[in-house]
Amino acid sequence: MEGPLTVRQISSSTYKDRNEEYKRQFTHLPDTEKLIADYACALQRDILLQGRLYLSENWLCFYSNIFRWETTISIALKNITFMTKEKTARLIPNAIQIVTEGEKFFFTSFGARDRSYLSIFRLWQNVLLDKGLGREELQSEKQIKKSPSLTSEKRLSRVASKSLDLNKNEYLSLDKSSTSDSVDEENITEKDLHGRLFINRVFHISAEKMFELLFTSSRFMQRFANSRNIIDVVSTPWNVEPGGDQLRTMTYTIVLNNPLTGKCTTATEKQTLYKESREARFYLVDAEVLTHHVPYHDYFYTLNRYHIIRSSKQKCRLRVSTDLKYRKQPWAIVKSLIEKNSWSSLEDYFKQLESDLLMEESVLNQSIEDPGKLSGVRRRRRTFNRTAETVPKLSSQRSSGDVGLDAKGHVTGKKKVMESCNTALIVVMSIFLLLLVLLNVTLLLKLSKIEYAAQSFYRLHLQEEKSLNLASDMTSRAENIQKNKDQTHRLKGVLRDSILMLEQLKSSLIMLQRTFDLLNKNKTGLAVGS
Repeated sequence: MEGPLTVRQISSSTYKDRNEEYKRQFTHLPDTEKLIADYACALQRDILLQGRLYLSENWLCFYSNIFRWETTISIALKNITFMTKEKTARLIPNAIQIVTEGEKFFFTSFGARDRSYLSIFRLWQNVLLDKGLGREELQSEKQIKKSPSLTSEKRLSRVASKSLDLNKNEYLSLDKSSTSDSVDEENITEKDLHGRLFINRVFHISAEKMFELLFTSSRFMQRFANSRNIIDVVSTPWNVEPGGDQLRTMTYTIVLNNPLTGKCTTATEKQTLYKESREARFYLVDAEVLTHHVPYHDYFYTLNRYHIIRSSKQKCRLRVSTDLKYRKQPWAIVKSLIEKNSWSSLEDYFKQLESDLLMEESVLNQSIEDPGKLSGVRRRRRTFNRTAETVPKLSSQRSSGDVGLDAKGHVTGKKKVMESCNTALIVVMSIFLLLLVLLNVTLLLKLSKIEYAAQSFYRLHLQEEKSLNLASDMTSRAENIQKNKDQTHRLKGVLRDSILMLEQLKSSLIMLQRTFDLLNKNKTGLAVGS
């Protein structure tokens, strides 16, 4: 059973025994160190070492004795660099990892991992803040062994201390009044839709920025819509509903390439930002999408659920799940057709969305790493904020912005240069292809002459044999030999011309290849420069 234990389970003398046991096992610790809490757990090494974790004001200690094989570990809380909640075998949430400068310690088999983590984290926090536990605070910690009904939230409310985000990308959930920078993801993953989970990734983008990218008229969504052949996008501002949720409606046209569904279809998307969302920390958005001009559109619609969960100041996790909803039940064959087409389209849509977000992440991080670029972006954002769309207000007012008109003009110039380069490349390729066709025609004529000469030579040879057999006295052998020599000479001449033509063709092809290589190199250089 995992500690802390209550007075109904052990007597007050047991705490004294525990404290004496702690002193006896860790004799090198100062006498001022008093046992605050102890937990049954195991240390994961080559084998699992079952033992007990002891927590005092400045030290975290572990002792195990398996068949007289003793293992003793003492870690000063000030030497801990960070600590994380972990899962054993990536499945069971019952482990805590402690990391120092040179080692990692993986403690598992906690009976109440979250409460144990909170106690260790809070003491570690106090040490880093150089804030010791006073008599009242120490007494509140020892009340753990005297009151079974004292929850972690009540214990934490007795001690007012600063909250540090020292766990980088790890999740820490204390209570609703905590100012921790992160959110416990384990409490919200069950809110996914029952359909399919298409995106589940941590991006190096803040939660606030991710919401701005996806749910405002940002340049990112404009580019994404253009790439998806989505045009005529019209959206309403976020409006607060009577229940506290916020609603936004979008209408747009999707250009289709499927001849069975027509050239385009209109769609209506209703986005709901739930009141449980917290500014810059956690956003929950449902998007209900109805298409109006596709087969069986009155039978179904799609529901997309977006979770944006803050991991740290500049990181967030994006989870997107989707489900097909039916207004009325279609026949089995119709339902199969609807699901096949819908799931295929949704998978393609969210794959591209994830890919584009990764590209946006790279651009944003590059801007942050380059101070010059960052200052330029900030200046442009201040200019753009005057006309930017108002983002829904959760706990504080904020606005969105993007790259200014100077960047747009620069990109337009780059595009013009690329277009002119492509035009020149097409013209040169056309000329060389025309030249290649002419050379092939000439070569065909030469080959035709060779074939004709060979046939003539063969016919002459047959005539010679006949003439030798039937009328040897009428034609002399010397004349026949002379004719053969003349015919052979003509054949050699034709072959020599053909070989010369093939050499010319080879030279032209080599020149064409070099020209293509040069044009490709120039095009690549322009692309890199842009």
